[in-house]
Amino acid sequence: MKYTLGFVSSYNPHSAMHLRTIDQLPEIESIHLCVLEGEDPDPLIGSSSKVETTTTDLSKLLVRDDLDALIVATRNDQCSGVMAAAIDVGLPVLFEKPGALSAEVLRRISENASAKRLTVGTFLQWRGQPMVREIVRAKKAGAFVRVMTAEARVVTSQVRYRDPNHWLFNQETAGSGILSWLGCHQLDALCYLLDDRVVDVTAMVGQQNPETITVEDPAVVAMRFSDGVIASLHAGYHLVGSEKGYAGAAYDSFLALRGTEGYVRMPLSKEEGYSLMSIAPGWRSAGLRHETFELPESPAYGGVVGEEFMRQFLEASRTGKPAMAPIEAMVHVMEIIEAALRSARTGKTVSIG
Repeated sequence: MKYTLGFVSSYNPHSAMHLRTIDQLPEIESIHLCVLEGEDPDPLIGSSSKVETTTTDLSKLLVRDDLDALIVATRNDQCSGVMAAAIDVGLPVLFEKPGALSAEVLRRISENASAKRLTVGTFLQWRGQPMVREIVRAKKAGAFVRVMTAEARVVTSQVRYRDPNHWLFNQETAGSGILSWLGCHQLDALCYLLDDRVVDVTAMVGQQNPETITVEDPAVVAMRFSDGVIASLHAGYHLVGSEKGYAGAAYDSFLALRGTEGYVRMPLSKEEGYSLMSIAPGWRSAGLRHETFELPESPAYGGVVGEEFMRQFLEASRTGKPAMAPIEAMVHVMEIIEAALRSARTGKTVSIG
């Protein structure tokens, strides 16, 4: 199965990374690149040997009849318009999160894609991590019996290392800050691990970095899932001593589930693995286990996990099946983020749905 892709970019920190991923997939034969807002295409062309044409006119890209799907890595405020145009001409889309400035806009795009039976996915790549998928299987197999609480953390390099003038720190172009750019991964991971949706949110956010920005840079979010699990997320741009930019930023990330008969800890930023303790029937004899993974090397964004994530989308787009991280998942994450920001403004718990 061979593919020809369109790729739309506008100063997204991950554009070049996604192009490197595409370069690793032999089934992708060529890329037709569209850059918006005056972005220089040369650095992107240098990230992939498969770029055949470039344009600054989205309409010229979308009238091509040889495209199998579209990859969108743009500013948050532009992504929804690009996706809507692609769906109108019948193209499957894989987009950089969050994809829109509001859950409502993203929901309308999702509904339109569903009506046309088009596969639309987003880059929530934690779903493809082998340790995450193993914990999903362990939970379904009864390792925790009833999960009581869950915990997530994503803390990364301070704003000064990431350019405070970047569009990501402007509410008009980004919508929100740490929650929609990085916290979204942990929020979706919790929903994926628990196979559930959040119904109540209480949060505090702020702007603690000394640079002048208009989005939240720390956020502490408490959530209740529909089956009663209480969860928390701590997110922020707080670490010193990081490399400049986005490719080599420092991270302190973590995920945990704690149940009546077992628990799991995933120190995401320290190692590829997890620790699981269970006294549930069928699990008790192993006691506390430590599982580690030595993943193959790959220059793709997210390594071999990133390769398989994009490959799954491409195969799903041909058959009309859902992406590994479908757009509906990002719609719910946006609902959680909006509820958190509203809770922080009002000082009240906000219900979803």
